Formats: sequence, structure tokens, C-alpha cells
Amino acid sequence: VIDTLMSRLKWTDQQLAGKHYLMGDRFTVADPYLFNVTNWAPLVKVDIAGFANLAAFRARMASRPAVQAAMKAEGLLK
Repeated sequence: VIDTLMSRLKWTDQQLAGKHYLMGDRFTVADPYLFNVTNWAPLVKVDIAGFANLAAFRARMASRPAVQAAMKAEGLLK
């Protein structure tokens, strides 16, 4: 299961290369979903630190005001 998950994360990381979002420069519903799912990684002890494009994507998403407001409302940000 972990090998399959890591291969999917590797594929996703490759898809993000040179893009701001999954579909390129356009924000779509897939982006907050990916952000949310990857937020679970530490909870299930999956190390995603080696995926540079995914990390950059996550940083872009985390900087969005709506994402910050949602995370604050959920108690994930102070």
C-alpha cells in the first residue's frame, strides 16, 4: 500500500513540475482537494518531504487567504 501511495505521489509531483496548480496556471477544485489530502501525510506517517514540486504547490496553497481562513477555522492555524 505504501509503495502504491508513494508512486502516486511521485506521479503527482511530476505533474506539478513547471505548474502553479494541477491544471497549469488555473486554480481548479482539484487543488484544494490535493492540499487537503496531503495534509494527512504526517497523520498517517507518510514522508512527502522528498517531493519538491508538491512542497512548492503546498506552500502556494497555504499562502492563499481562503486556505488560511479555513485552516484557522479548523484550528490548524493560530
